[in-house]
Amino acid sequence: MRLPLLILALSMAAASHADDWLYLTYPGDTLTGIGQQYLKNPSDWPKVQRANQLKNPRHLPTNTRIKIPVALLKETPAPATVTHAKGNVRIKPADGPFRKMTVGDAIGGGETVITGPGSFATIKLADGSVLNQQPSSKLLFGRLAAYGKTGMVSTELNLESGRLEANASKQVAPAGGFRVATPVAVAGLRGTAFRLNMAEDGKALRSEVLEGAVGVAAQGQEVGVEAGQGTVAEAGKPPAPPRALRPRPNLDGLPARIDSLPIRFAWNPVMAADAWRAQVARDADFHDIVLDDLFREPRAVWQTDLPDGRYVLRVRGVDADGLEGLDRDHPFELDARPLPPQTVAPASGSRAYSQQVELAWSAAAEAQGYALQISPSSGFDREVLERRLKAVTRHTETLPAGEWHWRLASLDDQGLRHGWGMADRFLVQPLPAAPGVESGTEGGQAHFAWSSLPGAQRYEFELGADETLSAPLERRQTDATRLTLALAPGKYWWRVRGTEADGQAGVWSDPSPVILLPPPEPRSHGDNERVRGLSTQLAWDAVPGAEGYNLQLGRDAGFGTPEVNVQVAGTEYPVKVAEAGQYHWRVAALGADRNKGPYSVPRGLLFQPPPSAPAIVQAREDNHRLYVTWQENQTARGYQLELARDPGFTRDVQRFDTPLTELRLIMPQPGQYWLRVTAFDHDRVASAPSAPLPVEIKQPFPWWLLPLLLMMP
Repeated sequence: MRLPLLILALSMAAASHADDWLYLTYPGDTLTGIGQQYLKNPSDWPKVQRANQLKNPRHLPTNTRIKIPVALLKETPAPATVTHAKGNVRIKPADGPFRKMTVGDAIGGGETVITGPGSFATIKLADGSVLNQQPSSKLLFGRLAAYGKTGMVSTELNLESGRLEANASKQVAPAGGFRVATPVAVAGLRGTAFRLNMAEDGKALRSEVLEGAVGVAAQGQEVGVEAGQGTVAEAGKPPAPPRALRPRPNLDGLPARIDSLPIRFAWNPVMAADAWRAQVARDADFHDIVLDDLFREPRAVWQTDLPDGRYVLRVRGVDADGLEGLDRDHPFELDARPLPPQTVAPASGSRAYSQQVELAWSAAAEAQGYALQISPSSGFDREVLERRLKAVTRHTETLPAGEWHWRLASLDDQGLRHGWGMADRFLVQPLPAAPGVESGTEGGQAHFAWSSLPGAQRYEFELGADETLSAPLERRQTDATRLTLALAPGKYWWRVRGTEADGQAGVWSDPSPVILLPPPEPRSHGDNERVRGLSTQLAWDAVPGAEGYNLQLGRDAGFGTPEVNVQVAGTEYPVKVAEAGQYHWRVAALGADRNKGPYSVPRGLLFQPPPSAPAIVQAREDNHRLYVTWQENQTARGYQLELARDPGFTRDVQRFDTPLTELRLIMPQPGQYWLRVTAFDHDRVASAPSAPLPVEIKQPFPWWLLPLLLMMP
C-alpha cells in the first residue's frame, strides 16, 4: 500500500486541516450538542449545518455521516511519557537548559532529547505508539496534539542524527498522523513498525519498514516503502527505489544459558551481510535495551558486566548500504555468578624454572570452591588435568617441561561450576644449556654457527682478542643460529649463549678460537710481467700459521673458471699454460681445517714465447735487383734480412728491417753471399735466424761489347 507524503511544513499542515472528519450520529444527537463536545468554538455548529445541508439542527437522522471540517475541531495537548532511560540521556525543554531525563518525565512538544554512546530512551506517545531512541541520537519533538474525542492524534518529530525505532499505533484519518523529518528527507506513516538511521555526517537517511508502510519523500519525490523493504535517501537526491531487507538470521544452536563473562554469541551466517547489528534487552519488546553494537563478523562479544538474569538477544544483518534487515530474537539466561577468580601467579607468559609450579589466584566473591584446569593446549581440548579444590587460593602441581595453559572457575554452594575465567600461559623450562659451536673462515670473513636451543628466543654472541673475553670487541644479539663477520687478520676468541623471552640467559659456550690468516705476498713476477715461454715458477712469501696455500691462475681477473686451482704445501709452484696470452694469478693461505684466508691482490702474467724462425722461400734476380721472400710468422710484428760474405755472417754484413715477408735489394757486386731472416715480435724479441741460404751473384754479360765481337773476323 502506498501512503501520501506527510511533511512538517505549516502550509502542508493547513492543507491537512482542510479535510473533513466524519461523525456517525446517534439517536438524540443535535448540532449544538455535537458543537459542545467536538468543536473548539461550540457556536460554530451552523458551519457544520451548512456543510452538511441539514434542515433541522435539533433532529438529526440516526446513523448518518456528518462531515466536520478538521479546522473546527478541538485541539488538545497529547503529551508523551518517558518509560525507560538508560545511561546518559538528557532532555532540554524549548525554553530551558539540558537536564538528566528520568522515567516518568512528560514531553509536551518543543523538547530535545539527546542520548549518549551506549544510552537508550523509550518514550510512549499519547496514542500508544512507542519510540526507542538509540545511542548517540538527537530527537526534537514538534507538535503533539489530539483532536478532542475524535481519536485523531498528530505527532511531528525531527531526527537530527542517530537512530530511531518506532512501533506506531494505527492513525485515525484525516488529521491523525505520524511524521518524522530529517535533514535530508521526511517519513510519514500510519500504524507501522519502522527504523530510521540518520548518518553522522547528516548526508544520508536509511529507512527500514518492519510492518505496515512508510512514505519517504525528498527533493519533491516520494517512494512508498512496504514491510520488509528499505530505502536510502542521500542529501540533494530523491530517495532510492525500495529494496528487500536482509532476511532474518539463523540463531539456531545459540546457548540458552550463559555461565561466564564476557557475553559471547556466534551464529551461522546462512546469508550474506556486510555487518550485523546485535542488541540485548531485558524485555521481549526491547524497550529496556542494555547492549547495542555493530559487528563485522557473525559474532558478538560484550565486555559489559551485566547482572545475572533473563535477557533477549536480537540480531539482524546489515547490507553494503547500511540498511539493517529483519530481526531474529533469542532469549537466554545469564548465570555467571559467582564469577571466576583472577589469576595471580605465574604471570601470563612467564617462565617457571622448576617443575614444581605453584599456582595462585585471588578469592572470588560468593565462591565456595574452585575448579582448576591445566593443559598443553590453549583450547583445553587434550591432556587436560582438572582439580576440584576447596576455597583456597593456591595450589602446587608437578609439570614436565613445556608450554602450559591454566584457568579457573568458581563453584557455588551446590558444587555447580560456573564459567571459566581467562586462561593464562606459562612455560616450564630450565635455563638453556651451552650450545654446540663451530666456526670457519673464508676470504677474510669469519663464519660462526651454533646449535638451536629449545625455549631460547634469542642468542647473545661475544668476540674478543683473548680467551677471557673480558673486553669483547664485538657483542650482539640475534634470532639466528649463525653469524658472519668481516675481520682483520689475527686470532680471536668467541662464545655464545641462549636467552629466553623474559631476558633470562643460559650458559655460555666455552671460548673457541678462530684465526684469520693474512693474504700471502707474491715474490715472483711483477704485475703483468712477460714470461718468455709457456711455463714458469710462481712463488710467494710464507704466512705464519698457514698450513698450506690455495693457488689460482686463469685467463680472467675474476677467476670464474681458473685453469689452475690447487692446494700447495710450500710457497712455490710450477705452472704451465696451453697457449700464450694474458693470465692472472693469486694465492690464499690455508689454516686449520683448511680454512681459507683472503686471496692476494691478483697479478697479471703475459705468457709470450719468442717468434719461431722463418724460412727463406727463395732469392732470385728480378730486373737487376735481388728479390727475396720468406715464410710469414703469425706472432711476428717485423723481420730483419741479413746479407753477408760468409755463412757465419761476420764479414761485410748488411741488415734490412721490414714489416713485410719480402724485400728487393740493389744487386750486390758479383760474388758468393749468404742470406738469413730473423722475426721480431712487438716487444722486439727476436726469433732464431733462419738457416743461411747461399746466393751466387754472377758477373753480368757485357752486352755493350757484342757489336764489336760481331765485327771481328
